[in-house]
This record gives sequence, structure tokens and C-alpha cells, in this order.
Amino acid sequence: MSNSKPNYSPLPTNPFADTTSQPTTNQSPASLGLGLIEKFRKERLSSLRPIAEFFDTSRMSKPTGIAQITSRLTRNLPYFQGNYTLMFLGITAYSVISNGMLMFSVAFAVGGTHLISCVPAEGVVIGQNTYNARQLQTGLVCVCVPLFFFSSTIGTIFYIIGASTVGILGHAAVMEETTENSFSDVV
Repeated sequence: MSNSKPNYSPLPTNPFADTTSQPTTNQSPASLGLGLIEKFRKERLSSLRPIAEFFDTSRMSKPTGIAQITSRLTRNLPYFQGNYTLMFLGITAYSVISNGMLMFSVAFAVGGTHLISCVPAEGVVIGQNTYNARQLQTGLVCVCVPLFFFSSTIGTIFYIIGASTVGILGHAAVMEETTENSFSDVV
């Protein structure tokens, strides 16, 4: 009796994948980032409403009850989704820029990560010691955690969440539904 293993052909991991197409090449991080930005622009920012419509004060009124608030939120959140995304990004950018220590911490972490990605496989010699990329990443984390702690990152995150929630839900609750928007479900 022979202890040879049977010769099985490998099964494809995704039966719905097109195996006749050319294999994809490795993409650089820069091209992946540009692809994500392009996808974000097409999906989220394509639904931007004009600023005059977004700030139309003639359509703003106090809701009469919870049923009207719910109805307005259901209609306005998807309708103004692109505008609300920009509002969130603006609040986030303002929060990071206005907190100098946080901006420095983010720049330090991103710059350190980029520099570590440029380290050759044999490592970097500092003094009489050689450090590989994994050791440098550990050192970066050990430095960045206190930096982010002292830059009040948690408070900034809660500020972004709170200000965005109040601004977005407040706008969606006081903005009356348009006639065009009200009949969009009928079709």
C-alpha cells in the first residue's frame, strides 16, 4: 500500500468569479487612495443639492409632532445625503485643524508610517542596533498612543459625533418635504 496523497484539482474560491479575465496587477497605495476618492465622489457627492435648496428658509418650519419629525427625517436624510456628508467632513476638518496637538499627532503618525514603509527588508541601523520594520512600527505605536491621548482625541471624536448629529438631524427635522420629494415613492 502506498501512502501517496490523491491528486485533487483545486476548486475556485469564488464560483462566480470570471476566470477568463486577465489577472489584476498590484496597485500602489496612491492609486488605491485615488480610486477611493473617485468612488466617494461618484457615490456620495453626486447627490449634492444646490446650496440655495439646502438653506431655503422658506421651507423651514417647526415640526408639530414626533410623527412629522419621523416623516421629515425619512425623506430628508436620503435626499440631502451628499450635503450632510460634506457637513460631516467640514466639521471633522475644523475639529482637527483647530486642535493643533491633534493635527501634529496625525501628521506624526502618517509620516512615521510612510517612513517605516520605506525601510528595506534588512532593517535600519541606529547606533549599534539593527531594527526591522516590525520593531519600528511597535516603537511608533508606543509614541503615538500618548500623543493621541494628550491631544484629547476622544473628546474631539465625541465633539464631531455630537455636532454632526445635532446639525444633520436638526436640519432634516426642520426642513419641510418638497412636493417633488413627496411623490417620488409613488412612481
